[in-house]
This record gives sequence, structure tokens and C-alpha cells, in this order.
Amino acid sequence: MQGFHQEVIGLLAGYAPVWLVGGAVRDYLLGTESKDMDLVSTLEIEKADEILREHGYRPHKIGAKFTTISLFQGEGRIDITCVTDLEQDARRRDFTINAMYMNPDNGQIFDPLDGRRDLKEKILRTCNQPEITFKQDPVRILRMVKLAVKLGFNIEDKVWSQAREQINLLVQTAKERVTAELAEILVLSEAEKAVNMLWDLSYWHVFIPELARLKGVVQNQYHSLDVWDHTMAVFRNTPQDLFLRLAGLFHDLGKWETASREYYLAGKLEYRDDNYWLEGCQIIGTRGKNELDYKLHPLLGKQVKMLGARLDHFPQVVQFKRLLSHEEVPQGLTQVENGKRHFLNHERASAKLAAEILKRYSFAMFFPGKGEKREKDLVELIANHMQATLIFMPELRGEPTRKPFRDRAAALVWQTCWNGREFELQKIHDFILLWRADFQAGKVHTEEQNEVLDKITGELIQIALWQNENLPKINWKNFRQFSVSQGIKGEELGIFKSRVRARAMQEMQIELNSHF
Repeated sequence: MQGFHQEVIGLLAGYAPVWLVGGAVRDYLLGTESKDMDLVSTLEIEKADEILREHGYRPHKIGAKFTTISLFQGEGRIDITCVTDLEQDARRRDFTINAMYMNPDNGQIFDPLDGRRDLKEKILRTCNQPEITFKQDPVRILRMVKLAVKLGFNIEDKVWSQAREQINLLVQTAKERVTAELAEILVLSEAEKAVNMLWDLSYWHVFIPELARLKGVVQNQYHSLDVWDHTMAVFRNTPQDLFLRLAGLFHDLGKWETASREYYLAGKLEYRDDNYWLEGCQIIGTRGKNELDYKLHPLLGKQVKMLGARLDHFPQVVQFKRLLSHEEVPQGLTQVENGKRHFLNHERASAKLAAEILKRYSFAMFFPGKGEKREKDLVELIANHMQATLIFMPELRGEPTRKPFRDRAAALVWQTCWNGREFELQKIHDFILLWRADFQAGKVHTEEQNEVLDKITGELIQIALWQNENLPKINWKNFRQFSVSQGIKGEELGIFKSRVRARAMQEMQIELNSHF
């Protein structure tokens, strides 16, 4: 027990009996220490507030009716509640293992609901009928999952079935409270087990259907798992960090809506409602509408043949791949025999979905520093998570390359870390950890491929450290002289300087000679 805890207990115990309750008692009996502490006392809450303020504390009243006061010191927290009857209070609590009361003076335990027995049997039971317990506070469903996984406990059958039945009640709960429980769940050492329990409770189906629908989505030849199982493997491979756990969970959300198979199309190309159409299918580009305008607009009204990727879940939509000329293709829409399985631009779709999901929660509260910025970083990381795989595919496959490795690596690091104002080393750290987790969740790799991955990530780290250290050392003297001689100023000067800075960092030079 911390000195902070002992002092507060001593102050209040001078006026009325005080009991420890909840997680602090449970953890004490399990042989672990709790940073937070719940106290109950017959002392009126206003009197407790007055006593604590007289001794220099600044208590905060919380709860719907301000029936609890909280104290904070460092990482420690104490919640104090006024009660008149311990047994009645126990019935209002969540689980029996959290409804044991301890006298801080002599260690005596008051256990009206046999919580000690359930602690020994490693089982979670509610303090009241489960339907009443969960209706009183639906967040207890999430807490049930957290405790079961964290402590390695089983859940009583009727408690589990009622939790599943009452899962929709979480809709009524403040998102801050839901997020607080999820944030703790996602960083558990066995968080994957908790994620799967939430699946079994239909939590994901109700609140993040974009994640739930990934189960059963078949992948391409580069994967042996469906998208859900692959996502779980990536999630499992990430460290116990909320940012990276969310990145692992959300990185492939877009694969459901971009899942496609190769098809041939042959027929008359049309344009209506600002879209290109062929054989009743809307043709969309993977590089923006300009690509389609350039390649397809001259062919309007003509018979054309093309190779495309027809979306599984939007079968009237086909992603354009390329035009065909000499190939024999039947009229209409024909699936390519042994054609490729695609998820074109799934990373961008995933980022868009992740941004929408984040609005339903308040994870920014749980990221250190600038939380809202970290949410944006998370979306950006998801949008770019395929970059390293695409850029370093030759190295991973043992194939020759046209552009030197160092040039590609330096460009990737710069694009990842430079935000237009400052160089953020944290971003390459996050990028590498997600890439490694994703890579290891694919098909089994050879020892040589794993060594190549280690070498690449090591080089990326060294380049990032160099760029971070040398960015302030760029010698701008020649740049200034050149800009003045050419009359470059204003906005044009800013754009020019930005390009020169990027090139200097990507070529890993700080002397801006005539070459620039």
C-alpha cells in the first residue's frame, strides 16, 4: 500500500470506519499490488470532502449523483464512496471477486457473496442476477472480458449468456467509458483471446461491423489465412502498445470492400452519370479518375476489351487494370480462369474506415502527448502500411533492382517521418513494427527472407537517425544565393526550399552545391 493510500485512510478512519473494497482487495488476496484503491465509509461524502480539503487534498466529485469523490497522486488514485450497509453495497457491485471488504487496520475480510471462494475457483460470477448487473452498468460486460483474460478466469455460463444477450446495451453508454475498458483490453498480454471473446459476444458485429465482416474473406496466394485470421496474427505480433494494437486490428479493414477477382470485359464503352460503364458494370480506376479519362475517354462508343478486377461484394463494379488488344475475349463479362485475387488499394480503404471508427470512440484520451494527432498518425500509418512491402519486393524475392536500395530506403524514411514542419522519428518506429508484424503474419518465410527483413529494417533505422540528426545541419548558403540570383521568392521560394530539403535528405547530403 502506498503512503498516499495510508495517509488518506488514516485521515478518514479518525472520523468513521473505513473499508477497502474492489480490485485492491482482490489483488491483495492474489498477491499483487494495485495502483488504484476503492474505499467505502459511513462518513457522509460532504464531510469526507471537507476533511480531505483541510489537509491539502483536492478531491473531485464524480458519479451521476456525485456520490463518490476521487483523489489523484502520481499514478495512484483513490475513490471514496459513502455506504450505510456493506451487504447492500456488495449487491450493487459487478463481480463477487470485487465485492470483498477489508479492514485496513487488522486485515479482516468481510465477504458477503463468497468472492473468496470464486477467487479460489477462478470463476467470474455477478453480485446480482446477471441481467440486473449488466443493465445497471453495461460496461461491466467489457470488464468481464478484461478480468477473465487478465486473471485467467472462467465465466459462469448464465453470466456469459446474459452478457451476449445484453451486448446492445453498450450503445447507451458514454463512449469515454467504453473506450477506457477497450484500451485496457487491447494491451493485455493475451489480448487476442479477449478480441475473440468479444467476437463470440457479437461486440464487433454490433459496434465495429467493418472488422467482424473480415472473417471468411479468402486472400491471395501470398497468404494462407483468411483476412480475420491474418488480422489476428498481425495483432498478436504487435507489442503491448495501444497505438500499434489498433493499427494491427484495423490495418486490413478495407479488404472486404476491395476483395476482387480478375474478369475480362468486352462490349461497347459508355459514359453516364459521371462514370464509365461496360456491359452493365461501372468501371473505376485504382489511380484516380484521371487515369480512366486518359485511357478510356477516346474509346467512348466503341467496342473495347479490358482486364479488370470485379469486386466480390459490389459485383456491378469493376476496377480497371488494362486494355486488351490482341487477346481473344468473349463478349460480356467473363471470369479469368486461374485469375488473380486482388485487394487493390485496400490500404487506403482501410484508412478511411479506421478514421470513421475512431470517431465512435475516444482513444485520443489514451495516447500520450497530443492524442488527436496520434489518431491522425494512426490513420496515416494504416494508409501507408504496404509501402515497404512494395518498395522492397525485389530484395525480399531476391530479384535484381533498377534503383539503388539506399535511394528507395531514404525516400521512404523521409516521406514517413517528415510532416512538413518537423521530423518525427516515432513514425518510422511505428511503421517498422507494423510492417514486421504484417510480414510475419503472411505465409511462412525462409530464414533468408527473415534475414533480409532484419537487414532492411536495420538500414531504415540508421537512415532515419541520420536524417533526424543532419536535417538541422543543411548548409543553406548556396541555396540563398541561388534563390536571390533567380528572383525566387514568396510562395515559390517555400515550394523550392521544400523540394531541395527533401532531395538533400533523400540523397543524404547536407552541402547544397551546384548539383542542387
